Amino acid sequence: MELSLSMWSVHRSVKENGWTVLDFVDFCNKEGIKQVELLNVFWKNAAIELPAVAAAMKSKGVRASSYAVSNDFAKEDPAERKAALQEILDALPVAQTLGVNVIRVFSGNLTEHVTYDNALDWIAEGLSAAAEAAGKAGITLCLENHGKLAGSGVQVKAILDRVNSPYLKSTFDTGNFLLVDEEPLKALDVLIDDVAHVHFKDFIQQADGRYKSLAGAAFEGVSLGLGDVDLAAIVRRLKERGYQGAYVLEYEGLGSEAEGIRKSYEFFNTLG
Repeated sequence: MELSLSMWSVHRSVKENGWTVLDFVDFCNKEGIKQVELLNVFWKNAAIELPAVAAAMKSKGVRASSYAVSNDFAKEDPAERKAALQEILDALPVAQTLGVNVIRVFSGNLTEHVTYDNALDWIAEGLSAAAEAAGKAGITLCLENHGKLAGSGVQVKAILDRVNSPYLKSTFDTGNFLLVDEEPLKALDVLIDDVAHVHFKDFIQQADGRYKSLAGAAFEGVSLGLGDVDLAAIVRRLKERGYQGAYVLEYEGLGSEAEGIRKSYEFFNTLG
């Protein structure tokens, strides 16, 4: 069992210090991190950067465990939904270049102009088309629990069942369930048979936390093992069910990102 590192874990370094994907790969190499998750939002020009990144990863012995896009199907405008589908389709050859067979995807975000029922129809339509294309490319799409449309286990399950494709599974984000006021282990009861990708994240409830749940509780990101998520129990349950996919760290805490990542790896290594 090995922990992969999502590049989102260094998003402040990207914003504040101008890190590129190559800088992230160099950081991982120095830290002894051998598996990563790359995200399309961090490319400045994917066509130009991808060959150099793929070569650097190969030379440094860093492997991509997954790739991620930021699509949003909850749009009234059919052209915007078409663009969301195209974002996933454009990710397929990138994933193939990286040697990845999992792409993390999203549903979309509710707004005052979009109803829940309409959004679900649009999401199912978009993800169905995306899953069909992904299957032909030998890639599985994994829907992350995130936001009001697909934040709870039941919501994610409803979308997966409507699409009903072996090429659309669950990215089980251990922390995000708290933001819809759901215990992660209860969500795992719902999604256990559909999990093909795990985002390992920890949050702690505190008054000044930056992340607010639907019920108004405030949470802050912390290193693995320091928060409210029973990560050890989640790993046990997944192992019992024969889970063989990746565990990907998504650190969202304050302070030094590097130090938060190191502490998270130290904790993960105790889980065996």
